[in-house]
Amino acid sequence: MKSADLHKVWSAPDNSRLTAKQQSFRLPIHVAAKINALCEVFPNKTKTEIVGDLLTAALDEVIAHLPSEEGTEVVSEDEHDRTYEDVGPRGRFQTLANRHYKELERELGNKHPSDLYSGKLCVRVAK
Repeated sequence: MKSADLHKVWSAPDNSRLTAKQQSFRLPIHVAAKINALCEVFPNKTKTEIVGDLLTAALDEVIAHLPSEEGTEVVSEDEHDRTYEDVGPRGRFQTLANRHYKELERELGNKHPSDLYSGKLCVRVAK
């Protein structure tokens, strides 16, 4: 989700699932003021929905820019390229996100959750 599209998202119905447990944290005053203003601009959305969407947009941006690092395991190879497992921050993030996602799904009663990210993240290197 791109932050530029949030106004469209906030004008549509929300079907998101929420975590079983509430997560509480304190915000800088200027951030809280901006969130409160968005809540008034989009009164059909709850503060939880707005903060969740803002976090989603920011996370998507951060994840897209996490660096990859070539591991030692060759995942595939052809005459032009060799593909290695990603052991950098992006690959580590994906592994950890899958683990946390499964834990949160189990808290909601899903006994056999699937991964959030499927497949192995890889780095392609030209031969």
